[in-house]
Amino acid sequence: MNGVHLSRDRQAWLLGRSLRAVLTEDDRCALAGQRVLVTGAGGSVGSELTRQIAACRPARLVLLDQSEYAVFRLETELREQHPDLNVDVILGDVSRRSDVRTACAALRPHVVYHAAAYKHVTITERAAVPAIRTNVLGTLETARAARGVGARFVLISSDKAAEPRSVMGATKRLAELVALGLASEPFRPVAVRFGNILGSSGSLVEIMARCVRSGRNIPITHPDATRFFMTAAEAVSLVLKADLLGGRAEVFWLDMGEPIRIGDLVERFIACATPAGRARVGIDVIGLRPGEKMREELTTHGLRMTRTGHPGIWSARQRPVRSETVAASMRTIRSAVAQGQAERALGAMEHAVHDFTASGAAWAAARASRVAAPQRQPAPQHLAGALASA
Repeated sequence: MNGVHLSRDRQAWLLGRSLRAVLTEDDRCALAGQRVLVTGAGGSVGSELTRQIAACRPARLVLLDQSEYAVFRLETELREQHPDLNVDVILGDVSRRSDVRTACAALRPHVVYHAAAYKHVTITERAAVPAIRTNVLGTLETARAARGVGARFVLISSDKAAEPRSVMGATKRLAELVALGLASEPFRPVAVRFGNILGSSGSLVEIMARCVRSGRNIPITHPDATRFFMTAAEAVSLVLKADLLGGRAEVFWLDMGEPIRIGDLVERFIACATPAGRARVGIDVIGLRPGEKMREELTTHGLRMTRTGHPGIWSARQRPVRSETVAASMRTIRSAVAQGQAERALGAMEHAVHDFTASGAAWAAARASRVAAPQRQPAPQHLAGALASA
């Protein structure tokens, strides 16, 4: 729910382009009367999803999230703006099978939008087990629950899933693979891949706003680094449109326009956010951190892009991945995550996602988290006889 609120004019200025249209009345009619479940509803993408879906007059909208405060605020907002909306909150963890299956069994949704994920590259690089548990196992459990009740399933993915260099990117790519691996004739899951959301919680814009307010220099990785950006409204409207396209189980790519040079974005923000009469803050170049790329891509080598019925949405036909490879890796990952074995989990990730090699920092963090097996201590002498005879 947290983030930086930017006016449409300011969003357009920072992006260096005009903003694109959102949902049409035909789109809203297509979603009207449907039962909808949104996981990660309290996050930046999840909350925007719920706002746009609420305006479509769904039969019922259920918000699933671990954060009580985030969904409390969101539910309050939705009830104020849509008094007739049938909205419910479920506190739950997507990686917990009982939580998502119970939610799906109770709601019987027509569609599940799966936005729950850990997204910060630098943090997940040091926390492989929680990232894999939520992003990969959480996707698997949620997709299975959706399939069990005959719901459509839409995974919110990331540009970092393309040729992943980070734990976060690799978890999103593996999440795509496990979701699509569940496809059958009646169940056609889709993944929607896009880049950064302008002004989302923990984003560069939030960091810049904090620095400008406090008069501190803005830290950036490199001025020539490039990233894809969209507004939350733009991204979510295209996610909803991708769901309505129907068709086969596949990965969709949102046309985000040209990548933006980070140095240009920062200069624009400083120019428009600095109060009159106050000195402009400077920039500190801190260099790329483990898992970060100089340039993000939305596609990978060997991927074929084809047009869909919407000009802003492309279908990304990936080269096939052997299901046996993914299944074997998932068995290892389940066991490793359950036992907190980060090194073993990382190794299984590398095996499943063929173009992923974990960074030295990720391996170092995994080794540091290793927990020695508890040593069996001999029973105290005065208890030994009692234990032997029990």
